[in-house]
Amino acid sequence: MAESVVKFVLEKLGDVVVKEVLHLYGVGEQVEKVSRELSRIQAFIKDADRRRIVDERQKQWVKEVRDLAYRIEDVIDTFLVEMPEPKPGKREAVKRWFMKTKNFRVFQRVGDDINQIMARIQEINESRITYGITNIGEGIEEEIRQPVRRIVLPDNDEAGIVGFEADRDKITSLLLDETTTRRSVVSIVGPGGLGKTTLARKVYNSEDVKKQFDVRMCVVISQTFDPIDILRKIAKQLEIQQPQDLSEHELAELYQSLATKRYLLVLDDIWKNDLWTQIEGILPNSNNMSRVLITTRFFDVAKEADPLSTPYKLQFLTEELSLELFLKKALINRNANEECPPDLLDIGKKFVKRCDGLPLALIVLGGLLSKKQGNYATWSRMMQTMNWGVDGEECLAIIGTSYEDLPLALKSCFMYFAAFPEDHDIPAQSLIRMWIAEGFIPQIQNRTLEDTAYSFLEDLAQRSMIQVSHRDFDGSITFCRIHDLLHSLAIQKAKDDNFLMVCSNSEDLQNCGQMQRLAIHGSSWDSKGKESEELYYNIASASPNLRSLFSWERIPKIAELMHLRVLCTMSIHTDTENHEKFGRLSLLRYVQPMLWVESKKDIQNFQKFIGGMKFLQTLDLRGSMISGDLPDCLWHVKTLRHVLLDWEQHSSGPLPSVDLVNLQTLSGVVPRESWEAKGLPKIPNVKILRIRSSNESQWNTIAALLGTVEHLTSLNISGNDIPLNIIDMRGFPFYHRLQSLKLISINKWDTSDTKKISLDHVMLPIHLTELELYNLQFQEDPMAVLRKLENLRQLLISCIKIQQLCCFAGVFGQLEFLEIFNLEQLEELKIEEGAMPALKKLAVIFCPKLRVPSGLQYLTVLQNLVWHSRISEGMENQIRSICKHVPSIDINRSGF
Repeated sequence: MAESVVKFVLEKLGDVVVKEVLHLYGVGEQVEKVSRELSRIQAFIKDADRRRIVDERQKQWVKEVRDLAYRIEDVIDTFLVEMPEPKPGKREAVKRWFMKTKNFRVFQRVGDDINQIMARIQEINESRITYGITNIGEGIEEEIRQPVRRIVLPDNDEAGIVGFEADRDKITSLLLDETTTRRSVVSIVGPGGLGKTTLARKVYNSEDVKKQFDVRMCVVISQTFDPIDILRKIAKQLEIQQPQDLSEHELAELYQSLATKRYLLVLDDIWKNDLWTQIEGILPNSNNMSRVLITTRFFDVAKEADPLSTPYKLQFLTEELSLELFLKKALINRNANEECPPDLLDIGKKFVKRCDGLPLALIVLGGLLSKKQGNYATWSRMMQTMNWGVDGEECLAIIGTSYEDLPLALKSCFMYFAAFPEDHDIPAQSLIRMWIAEGFIPQIQNRTLEDTAYSFLEDLAQRSMIQVSHRDFDGSITFCRIHDLLHSLAIQKAKDDNFLMVCSNSEDLQNCGQMQRLAIHGSSWDSKGKESEELYYNIASASPNLRSLFSWERIPKIAELMHLRVLCTMSIHTDTENHEKFGRLSLLRYVQPMLWVESKKDIQNFQKFIGGMKFLQTLDLRGSMISGDLPDCLWHVKTLRHVLLDWEQHSSGPLPSVDLVNLQTLSGVVPRESWEAKGLPKIPNVKILRIRSSNESQWNTIAALLGTVEHLTSLNISGNDIPLNIIDMRGFPFYHRLQSLKLISINKWDTSDTKKISLDHVMLPIHLTELELYNLQFQEDPMAVLRKLENLRQLLISCIKIQQLCCFAGVFGQLEFLEIFNLEQLEELKIEEGAMPALKKLAVIFCPKLRVPSGLQYLTVLQNLVWHSRISEGMENQIRSICKHVPSIDINRSGF
């Protein structure tokens, strides 16, 4: 980990602009000396990591180097913030001004800091001999990260698990047992990594279980839990509105809501007996065959929950199933029909025997070998060199070896998962933007940082170090999570390296010391505002150099943490007593807060909050309430890569003529009136754009802006009466690149023919994979035109006044998801045999006049049918009869 930090600092010191500013202000030569010494130290760290040192003295030396690298970055960044980048032709004037003003004290302070750093470097170099780190680093070649070839795995890693069919059927039969009318508890018991959660999810999502229960709820428990938080989550799934603290009235409402229904509640991963005793009173026993399904590692926890029920002990996989699962992961690049070579099969059986039938160990070990060459020599060498553990700790040893096998940059990326709560679905885009802000992602020629970060995420997924929750239609990861055993490993490694510490109570906070990153887990603080404020104040004093802070609670003293690079929190109050210090958060690169900016004072504080961020890369204000535009100073930050706003904000886009060459995402803005007169913003590399027209006069401006962006892959446009010169995209430079398009007309539908669009398929980008059309009115059935978009995988049509939609034979060959929403006049959906052969999900929402579609039986691979619209019971029965082949059918005849 330390080597990657040093490497990042060296890259920063080598940046042309940084070097120019440092030399201009007279500290360049001193910094170059620091850079040369760091380069020498880097080789020793790299070799120490490759040798996987275990000596505590050497580990201490590596930690000292890492802390020093962080300090160097802090000094340089603070200097760059305080010293403005001079404009061409005015450098000498700026330098003379600087030398004559009070800013000269900044130079003196930086000089003193660098001298102290040089002295510390000298001490560290001399201590290598004391620590026994001598004569290493020679002959070490620079590790070059090659792009990882994308391997499209199943949408959910659980799809690759084997051997749960009999277990699923048994648990399902226990839940559906009609001889037990009382509210009973069914327990799945087994050690970590055996697949209890996977099995519970398979049962929870089975069609038989869905039909049996009126409501289903699923809550993930952890080692540290808050009963009130669990009840909140249950209430949320029942759509009960509740305050932060559930009162007796809300608890009674929760009880009554469950008392009249047959419910299934899944409590996943219970660790302690007292959890059940604290919440069972709110779960009514109406003798209607309601059930609670729990997963736990402990037999006594299961018996405490229901002494009358026999816990279901999940068995380890057989050798045959173990080998099947292992080879599926280890030989992921091999053709599914290709037999495993005999020599690999033989040694594969030896690997499998080491895993003792534990699915997690098999998956992680298979993922590790999938990154190696698939031949006998490589596998044999791995067999001989791996640390296998003793006394039943094989699984921990395997995942530990898999961690050690990670490249340096990937180790940092893996440890970062410790920042997120257990069993948390993590948005991939947000995660990689954090990695970039932290400096984990190297710049590779002809690739964006985002592309490289995605390849890192794919690498971790292929190694089975993380789980893929969901993939987009192009195969890219959209959500991921991490198994609790691997999550524990990430937490432990992060703590050992002073990389990141997870705190769930005040005792943890007392030990945070000089930790570089801090994640606050545990919702029990939510109701302890005064204590929480004191705790956060202590964070600032105990860890003044904190670089990253993650909290799902409110943060009242955030302005004290001046070295923050990453801030991810659910609540910041801009009207705190420290509002005048917001401008000191100048080093922030990634900001994802929840803000409420309404009053004049709020707006002033918000401007200070944003104003000093000279290195800002990502500003994610989705979920915030901002009155008015973003501060103008934001659009002068050259490092900006992603700006995301809620769609309802109506904030104006970038200033006229600003050059934002690094901007990748611009989401949730409206055009500025000044663009037409003073020039469009320069955003040539934007890939994701969401823009809205607030009046008809802005359409030409939007069209002009679209004419300047070449690399656009995702476009979302909304406004009144979207004109034809926007819909017809043939003249735009991104025509052959665009993959996702949403056109949203927000005006009320006009019945006049002059407002109707005559659509031609060549108007829309030919490589579209996702298309959503809202409230656009066509002169004819749009399917006749859209069918020629041969790459479509997702299609949503909403609020269109049309009576018939026809899907002809041979069309929409790749379409996987079709949704028709709020088509009030639609009467017929015709599906010919051979149409939509790849369709997996069909959703019909609020289409009150629609009859049973003809041709439903031809959708032979359909996995999920959703029908939420007012229909008769007879029509529901007819649909179910036709779609007997569909595994999941969700019909709501009330329309909700």
